[in-house]
Amino acid sequence: MVKYVCGTWEPDTLPKGIEMPGFKVHDITLVGEYNIAGELWHVSPLFNELSLRVLGSLSGDARFQEVQTMHRSEVNMIVCSKAMINVARMLKERFGTPWFEGSFYGVADVSQALRNFARVIADPALTARTEAVSAREEAVIHAKLEPWQARLAGRKVLLYSDGVKSWSIISALQDLGMTVVATGACKSTEDDKACIRELMGEDAVMIEDSNPRALLKIVRNQGVDILSAGGRNMYTALKARVSFLDINQEREFGYAFYNSMLELAKQLCLTVESPV
Repeated sequence: MVKYVCGTWEPDTLPKGIEMPGFKVHDITLVGEYNIAGELWHVSPLFNELSLRVLGSLSGDARFQEVQTMHRSEVNMIVCSKAMINVARMLKERFGTPWFEGSFYGVADVSQALRNFARVIADPALTARTEAVSAREEAVIHAKLEPWQARLAGRKVLLYSDGVKSWSIISALQDLGMTVVATGACKSTEDDKACIRELMGEDAVMIEDSNPRALLKIVRNQGVDILSAGGRNMYTALKARVSFLDINQEREFGYAFYNSMLELAKQLCLTVESPV
């Protein structure tokens, strides 16, 4: 893709009037973002408000011609480093595009990702607007989450995922007042594991064994309330009579970005409060 596609087309020119006075439009790219359950569409209005144009989202919601224009991006955000970190490295090597790794799960992580765009681009107007938008969105979502947090606070979660989700989902669950007792690390990079330790502490339990017996042993020993994993682990949870939340890419609900935290809280309450 980088060798034969990126750099073979120029982005469309901006329509007149799209640039706000004193606020320039900046081009960005999202690498390793898959638009699971339409998650990307939840953040598009915020990008528009900040005058950040997404040239391409590889591969979520991407068009071939958009991938062709990715060489013009001012900064690339890596959403899943395990899958496509080499794309970011090659774009840096060939076109000099800076990149950073971030997450759109969890209130604090969304704000940090937006701040990182502003930091790398180094436009004072963008930085000021980003701080204002982040503060506004955080205040709104925290107020909406309060009744859900009261229902979920103190619940224990076993998060069995991999890659970026092995740590990015932790932040979202902690925002809801929940405790993650362990997380999967089968396909996690060393950077992913460093993020896990930062969120859960140096003694964080990382699961390398995907055997259902190993998962259920942690469930019993830690008094886990919810198993959050991919769909293939659903029946493990059902047989053990443990609440289950599908967190992998086949799921039907989007949990990324500010407003989607409400959907995550709702789905967690639906499963943990189930009488089954």
